[in-house]
Amino acid sequence: MQASNAQSLPRLTLKNMHVMIDRKVHPIINMNIQDVLIGGMPDWMAVGQRVEFSFVITLKEWERSLPTYGVVIKNDAAGLDIRYTPPTPSWRNILMKLVTDEARAASGKA
Repeated sequence: MQASNAQSLPRLTLKNMHVMIDRKVHPIINMNIQDVLIGGMPDWMAVGQRVEFSFVITLKEWERSLPTYGVVIKNDAAGLDIRYTPPTPSWRNILMKLVTDEARAASGKA
């Protein structure tokens, strides 16, 4: 997928997911199926630099770490934007399920 197409994909935020880099937890500011914007990262990370990390999904008393890697596409005051490789072939389905479950939980509280 071209960079311009990925930029136009909707971004989402999931309460039950964060990123782990070098054994440190970092918040996901927003993400889509190809890009993730991560907060709390050092400003010395350069565009084009490869980054290995894990998406960590936490559901009640269950936690799952999904390792992957990507390339820095932007690093500014908003955060570190990484174009990543999906950690599993079913990544799109996992994200859709998490979004759906979170929306159901939110509507149930209202």
